[in-house]
Amino acid sequence: MNEAQLAPRSPRDSVTEMTEVVMPQHTNSMGTAFGGTAMSWIDICAAVVARRHCGHVAVTAFVDDLEFLSPIRVGDLVKLTGRINAAFGSSMEIEVTLEREDADTRTLTLCVEALLVFVHLDDDLRTAPVPPLRLETDEDHERYEGAAKRHAEHKARRRAKKASAADQSSP
Repeated sequence: MNEAQLAPRSPRDSVTEMTEVVMPQHTNSMGTAFGGTAMSWIDICAAVVARRHCGHVAVTAFVDDLEFLSPIRVGDLVKLTGRINAAFGSSMEIEVTLEREDADTRTLTLCVEALLVFVHLDDDLRTAPVPPLRLETDEDHERYEGAAKRHAEHKARRRAKKASAADQSSP
């Protein structure tokens, strides 16, 4: 990547909003959306955020948190909003919310909150650096601090798993 591609970017540069209509094929026998359908929409929204931020394809590394808060029913309009919280080397933490829109009042009800980590890949499918995040507001700083804490915790868990696996493979 050239220097212009790695220049710091504002979280607002990659904000993504999507709207979906919950159709019968998206629902279970109770008439509520399959969790997997909502997760797919969330993953797509996050992928767009990641691509907008790094200017290239990025892939889901893991879902750090995903919580279903309220049901989504057949016929509902849902609004997904994604934004980047932090950039770390070749990875990014992306937050996505899914809200149900009331047909009469157009008020929104939060239904799903998710945190995903995406990794930027180059054309040879190797990890590639992502542009740093330009933190401009108090909210940007708060989101980054929370993401940095989760990132450190994840790295510690990964190190512990590797050490445990190495211990188990030793004679």
